[in-house]
Amino acid sequence: MQRQEQQQLQKQQLTQDMVRRMPILEADRTAIAFQLGRLSKRNPCIATGSGAVEWVADSASGFEDRLFMQIDEGSGTDAQKQLQRQLVLALDHRGLLPESDLALAGRLGVDVADVEAARQSLLFLEPTGIGAKNERDCQYRHAIEHDDPLVLDVFEALDANAHDIPNRLGISVDEFDRVTRVVATLPKTPILYEGTEHIAPELEVVRRDGALVTTWFSPTLDVVRIKDDREARWWHETLEMRNATLRSVWAVISERQRDWLDGKLVLHPLTRKEVAEQIGKHESTVGRAIQGKYAATEGGIMAWRHFFVRSTVHGQSPFMVKKALAELIQHEASPLSDAALTRELARLGYTVTRRTVANYREALGFGNSRERERQLWKGGD
Repeated sequence: MQRQEQQQLQKQQLTQDMVRRMPILEADRTAIAFQLGRLSKRNPCIATGSGAVEWVADSASGFEDRLFMQIDEGSGTDAQKQLQRQLVLALDHRGLLPESDLALAGRLGVDVADVEAARQSLLFLEPTGIGAKNERDCQYRHAIEHDDPLVLDVFEALDANAHDIPNRLGISVDEFDRVTRVVATLPKTPILYEGTEHIAPELEVVRRDGALVTTWFSPTLDVVRIKDDREARWWHETLEMRNATLRSVWAVISERQRDWLDGKLVLHPLTRKEVAEQIGKHESTVGRAIQGKYAATEGGIMAWRHFFVRSTVHGQSPFMVKKALAELIQHEASPLSDAALTRELARLGYTVTRRTVANYREALGFGNSRERERQLWKGGD
């Protein structure tokens, strides 16, 4: 009986460990650099060996201090505030707290009720969503804080799978559609640092002396500093696992999409399932691995997900269609209608509907033909 309980406990610990590790595979390079910056401030054994993103260093170093200050200014006993500080230290790279209250209580040696209360206290701190259990919970916190009260009403109705929501809330269908779009764009994680247009690619592929040379920028730890530190060892192992998975995924991508890496605007069919089978991982793991990852190539910085094409040798992925569409609009002698753009795309080998063209055009930030003509008439202002 005791052995069975030990096995169950080990299984639970393994599950909780994977809960902590998997989001790091999904995280982009900037998010990991931010987390390592946080950790290195209080643990000298955690020092970035490579892959640093300098512009997040200041935000990372002061992140916990800003939260501690808010905790100190709030209500509660010293013991309650100390537990809140411990939960801040347990936040993952997204600012979320995905571990269960039971697991946190066991790890911190406190009652589950105390963890629940401390987590609720964190949710009142800035930035919005700190300490949320998951992305949906974080969106809910942003809905609560939104200036438009309808956003929270619609969010809760959608979450409850309510029927005929416009009628229930006494709003028009158009108003419901508008608010639904707002709900869909609510941040899934707290805004931990100011955004930037700069993308930190995971790797760079360039041609030198007739050969493709790959340089990786994935974050690693300085192994000399790790020593016997438990936290540093955990991060070292997790980053090694992350980087090994990324390299195995990229090896398949680079082999299939060599034409693109050689500078040719051609993408070949490739699916996540194919990659998963070749590297011996689950398809969902491949999905996590390519999330938010970029590569600097001869054709510019490109998201890994754009290397996955479901169609033919023409490379009819949304990325390629959008690229061709943007080029058509940028080089048009006079504004073309969506129907005309559809025909031009067909001439280039891309078979899409007029509605798809309209959706892609709007996503790219281009107006319809009349709006583009009006812009030309105003002199491009």
